[in-house]
Amino acid sequence: MAEWFKKNKILCFIVGGAILICAVLLCIFLIPRDGGEQVGDTPTLTVETPQKLSISGTDTFVLDVTISSFGDAIYPAASMSIAFDASRLEFLGVEEGNVFIKDDNTSGQTLPEWSYNTAACNESGRINVMYLDMTGGKNAFSKDLLAEDNNVVLRLKFRLRGSVRAGDVCDLIVEDAVFAASDETQSLAMTTNTLTMKNGKLVIGE
Repeated sequence: MAEWFKKNKILCFIVGGAILICAVLLCIFLIPRDGGEQVGDTPTLTVETPQKLSISGTDTFVLDVTISSFGDAIYPAASMSIAFDASRLEFLGVEEGNVFIKDDNTSGQTLPEWSYNTAACNESGRINVMYLDMTGGKNAFSKDLLAEDNNVVLRLKFRLRGSVRAGDVCDLIVEDAVFAASDETQSLAMTTNTLTMKNGKLVIGE
């Protein structure tokens, strides 16, 4: 056996090198990064939740929905669908964030007005919100108006229902989200993996 390895040491070296390269590639592609939800520079939509929400210290509360980045396009339409536990939480509405859209009629920027139906959201347990720029692009989302420390797209307002108990965990799951560009190939969407998400987990404390 030793004689065989001596005669075929070049072949062994090549095979060993190939195995090492394969192992490195597997580590790169299979080990999740950043919690397994965001890879590289892909824009990420996040439902921000506190570590714990006191059941005795609050009745209503607000959760931020943030975006990490935009692409090079402009996005005249956006929508998202977020599932929540309607037996423990009551959705009260959407409050404005701090991510601007373009606006030629003011200082060059304004805040988007989101469309939603509060009653329907509570009935279905899904918050469906939509923004549509009726100008076709003059009032669109753009990375030029996105600041690293001002990236709240919108805020979700809730009330704790009487059924909530200390120790309950309420998940807020982004089921669908898209920032649509005029050129569909430049849109950011969960369905095409050009937009990733980080879901929220609300832990109820004493």
